[in-house]
Amino acid sequence: MRYLNTYGDQRQLAFCAFCGGRTGTRDHCPSRVFLDEPYPENLAVVPACSRCNQGFSADEEYLACLISCVLAGSTTPDCMPRVKIARILRNKPALRDRIEGCRRRLNSETIFKPETQRVTSVLTKLAKGHALHELHEPCTQVPSQVLVKPVSTMTEADRFEFDASTRSEIASWPEVGSRAMQRLIMTERGVCGGWLEVQPGRYRFNASVIDGIEIRIVINEYLAGLVRWD
Repeated sequence: MRYLNTYGDQRQLAFCAFCGGRTGTRDHCPSRVFLDEPYPENLAVVPACSRCNQGFSADEEYLACLISCVLAGSTTPDCMPRVKIARILRNKPALRDRIEGCRRRLNSETIFKPETQRVTSVLTKLAKGHALHELHEPCTQVPSQVLVKPVSTMTEADRFEFDASTRSEIASWPEVGSRAMQRLIMTERGVCGGWLEVQPGRYRFNASVIDGIEIRIVINEYLAGLVRWD
C-alpha cells in the first residue's frame, strides 16, 4: 500500500483518534499484533492519547490470538500458524487459558465462543483509526452500526455484497486533501475496488463515504467487520 501524505485540515490531527481527547502519542493503524514481521513499510499511525494507546492492547492481543486459535482449532502454541501468536500464548498462559475456556465441542467440531464486547471494541477502534487516517474524518462518537462475522459463515450473496467494488462508488466526496481523495485521482497498485491491502492474507480494509462513513475490515481472511457512522 503506497504511503501518501495527508493535506487535510491539520487541526483534525490534534486530538486522539479514538476518544477525541488531548493527544500525546501515536498508535499504529492497524495494530502490529495483526501483522507479521517484517512489517509493511510506512505503516500508518494516528494520534492517540496515552490511555487509548495502552488501553486497547490487551483486547487486540486477545482478538489476534483468538483468530489464530480458531483457525488452528487449538490453543496449543506449536499449532499456531503465526510465530508471533505462538510466542504470545507461550508467554501469557493466562490469556491462553482464557481462550481455552471458551472452547467447546459441537457436533464433533471445535468452536470458540468469543467475548463479543472485546471483539466489537477492537473493530471499532481499528475503524476509527482508518477513518481518520484515510478519510481525515474524526469518528470519536459511538458508531451507528457495528457488524462482525466470520467470512466462512457468510452466504455467497453476503460475501459478494461485502467485497463488491460497486460499494466504493462515491455518494459524497472525501475531504479535500485526504488520502482517500488522493487515491480517487491516481492509479495505485494494491488498490482493488476501494480495498487497501496492508499485508497479504493478514489485513485489508476499505474506507468509504457512502451517505456516512463506512469502514470494512478483514483480518486473516477470516473475520469480517463493518463499522458505520451515519
